[in-house]
Amino acid sequence: MSRLTITIGAAVIVILMGAYWLYPRLMVMATMGPPKKSFDGYSRPTPPNYADPATWAALPGAEHKDAADLVPDGETVGDNQAEAAVDVFYVHPTTFRGNYNWNQELDDAETNAWTDVSVIARQAAIFNGCCRIYAPRYRQATSAAVGAKDDSGDKARTVAYEDIKAAFQYYLDHFNDGRPFILVGHSQGTFLIQQLLEDVIDASPIRPQLVAVYGIGIGFPTGVFGRQYKTITACTKPTQTGCVVSWLTFGRDGDGKTTTARYADRYEARFKTREGSDTLCINPLTFDTDQPDAPKAANLGALPGKAGPGPLPRLQPGVLGATCKDGALYVDLPPKPDFQLLVLPGQNLHFHDMDLFFKNIRDNAILRTETFLKARGNVAGGY
Repeated sequence: MSRLTITIGAAVIVILMGAYWLYPRLMVMATMGPPKKSFDGYSRPTPPNYADPATWAALPGAEHKDAADLVPDGETVGDNQAEAAVDVFYVHPTTFRGNYNWNQELDDAETNAWTDVSVIARQAAIFNGCCRIYAPRYRQATSAAVGAKDDSGDKARTVAYEDIKAAFQYYLDHFNDGRPFILVGHSQGTFLIQQLLEDVIDASPIRPQLVAVYGIGIGFPTGVFGRQYKTITACTKPTQTGCVVSWLTFGRDGDGKTTTARYADRYEARFKTREGSDTLCINPLTFDTDQPDAPKAANLGALPGKAGPGPLPRLQPGVLGATCKDGALYVDLPPKPDFQLLVLPGQNLHFHDMDLFFKNIRDNAILRTETFLKARGNVAGGY
């Protein structure tokens, strides 16, 4: 059994669903069901050529206007990509819900447009206050890959990983120039960066450039630090660098145990032990494992509304508190109608893992970059 199969499995019902929220066309696509044939019954979509700017959902520079440049109305920290001394390599979650293939065609304009107005705008843009943002498009596995009855889902995820590995190598060869970087992913994106960390970054010559990893929406069993990752640890403090931040979001009455138990089972399948199988939970309102509980006042600004074209709305502070418990993050449900949440069974708030903590994540990324640069003797904005 491959590492890809062990790491993700088809049992988890939400982790590749991505962020389609309330977009009507994507809701229609959700009813299509899986592709009609198995993975081997289709030709692979043409792989991306990352020398072509069209294969990137976000690139820095005045000549590349994209949704990662957006800043919420009234936000005091603007888009600082032009001056940033640190990069972000962001891998988006599943936004492809079609059934014409097990992997997205890169010229699928509808899926690309939805990727941009949803997760590039509401997730990747969080980091434009600290960093230049690089977000590759890739032959993502369709959401139906989660429930595939054969190995089609595993094969589709392998194709997606091939692209992300190639995109990251292109980033290193053509854009990075020795700069520090943050790795960010959500859902399918986090699954892919988990593999990238192990294969390409951990214990490699570029490891000292790693500022932090924000791997959200898929669990990291605590025992992977030291077993799967030899040099990378969990972030226990808000200024710590070279480490991983992760959480899984549920309502206060939600069922996080079912999800974390699946991560524990897969961890045991790989490492033949339950020791270290508990899921890492870093509270994004504190970023401090000594402060697993935080009141509403600690929420500096959640992003309301729903995904769609246009500017980002004004952030709303103080709308929810959060508590890490047994490997899951339990939060207050923010008020309607400003927050139009898509709540999955078990009060799973997977689609809102990041936008509910927009300002806290934004400020923490700035803090970690400043800490990293000071430790290296660099000045933010002048690396």
